[in-house]
Amino acid sequence: MTKICFPHYSRGEFNSLNEAFHYLRKREYGWLWFTLTEIVQYNVPYRDYLRENGIESLIKKVIEEVPELKDEQKALNHLQEWVKKEKLATYDIQCYNIKDQITVMGHTFDGLKDIINHREIVGKEYYKDFECYIPQKVETYSNIHIGEIYENYPIFDSDDLSDNRTYQNYIFRKKEITEQDMKNAFTIRHSGNFCMVHEQIPNDLLPILYYGGDGNHMLLASNKEEGSK
Repeated sequence: MTKICFPHYSRGEFNSLNEAFHYLRKREYGWLWFTLTEIVQYNVPYRDYLRENGIESLIKKVIEEVPELKDEQKALNHLQEWVKKEKLATYDIQCYNIKDQITVMGHTFDGLKDIINHREIVGKEYYKDFECYIPQKVETYSNIHIGEIYENYPIFDSDDLSDNRTYQNYIFRKKEITEQDMKNAFTIRHSGNFCMVHEQIPNDLLPILYYGGDGNHMLLASNKEEGSK
């Protein structure tokens, strides 16, 4: 069995695909037509299997693990369409709980909070100009350096004015991160909710970690030698 983790509003961590399917099917909006695709995209064992064996073999594999999936044609079609549309990257993308220990470039962090506490430069786009600043309290590690690129949650009405959540992307380097490093990273395409973790990241700009500002899960894109779970 393959343990899985994927972004989900209620529960996204399970001991197997079978457990995830049967648990989420019992809950309203638990299992949706795109859930299987997210599980494949954000779990290294399924990504590797897809890359090595192709989509038809992967579909056979997941149906072997969960026989009921053969009747989930909408989910299977969505997965097939995603594979056709997206060219699967050679690097890893793995979902983690924000409290998980994760290893990035040889350094093990004690969850997202550890990463936030040791970021040493922060950047944001202001009126089409990208600007950086140094946090007032900087606690650095000697063997790894962290920069944060963020965007505020959108404001639609007065009720949103007190919402201080942000969409957060973190870059990691072995040497001190410069403002130019941050500007280079900012060129990574931003998908929905200012997410920079996807299948089109230039390899020289890895690794990068994304957290959407709420919920229990984060996404790490990294070269295979450092990101495999």
